[in-house]
Amino acid sequence: MEVLVVDYKSGGNLFSLINSLEHLNISYKVSSEATDIDLANKVIFPGVGGFGAATKKLDDLGLKQALINAVERDIAFLGICVGMQLMFKDSSESTENKTAKGLGLIPGNIEKLEEKTNCKIPHMGWNQVKISSAQNPLFKGIKDNTDFYFVHSYAYKLNSQEAILNKYPQAEFSTCSHSEEFLASFWNGKNFFTTQFHPEKSAEQGLQILKNFRDLNL
Repeated sequence: MEVLVVDYKSGGNLFSLINSLEHLNISYKVSSEATDIDLANKVIFPGVGGFGAATKKLDDLGLKQALINAVERDIAFLGICVGMQLMFKDSSESTENKTAKGLGLIPGNIEKLEEKTNCKIPHMGWNQVKISSAQNPLFKGIKDNTDFYFVHSYAYKLNSQEAILNKYPQAEFSTCSHSEEFLASFWNGKNFFTTQFHPEKSAEQGLQILKNFRDLNL
C-alpha cells in the first residue's frame, strides 16, 4: 500500500524520510496537493523547523483541511516532530513571536522547553522514551526506555493530559525528559499517531517504527 508523504515546502526532513522508506521497500508518493491527501490510504506528515512558518506554508498550500479530513476519516496517519506539534491547538513559537494556530486535532499548547544548566535547548540527540503501554502498534517490537533521536526546542509539556483524554479516552502516550517531562508520542487508540522524535533518524528502532506503520491494517 502506497504511503503519501506530505511536502509542505517548509524544509522538512524529506530526504532522510524517503531514504528510510526506500530502505524498507515502502511504496510512497510525495505531494503538496490536497487532492492527493484526500485519496491517500496512509499519510506521513513530517516536519523540521518552526511552527509558525510551517502553519503559514499549510495555509499558502491549502492543506490544513485535507490533513484534518485525513485524520477524521480514520486512515493511518503519522505526524513527525513539527508534524506532531501542528496537530495541537496552538504554539508559542512563531516567526512573529505571537501564538500560532495549529490544526486543533489534539487539545493543548506547544511550549518552549525550559533551559537548564545541564539541559541545553534545543534538545538535540538521543534520549530514552518511556513507553506507557504495549498496546500501541507503532511500538511493536520496541522495548521500554529505547533511545530515539530528537531535534526540537518546543514540545507538549505533561502538566495536564485531561483535555486530551476527554477527547480521546483511549489515547496512549510515551514520554521523554529533557529539563522537564514532555510528550514523546501520542496515539488516539485507533488511526492517529504522532512522534516528537524522528523515526527516520533513529537507526534500527526508527526503521521499526516506520515498518510498523507500513504494516498497519486499519
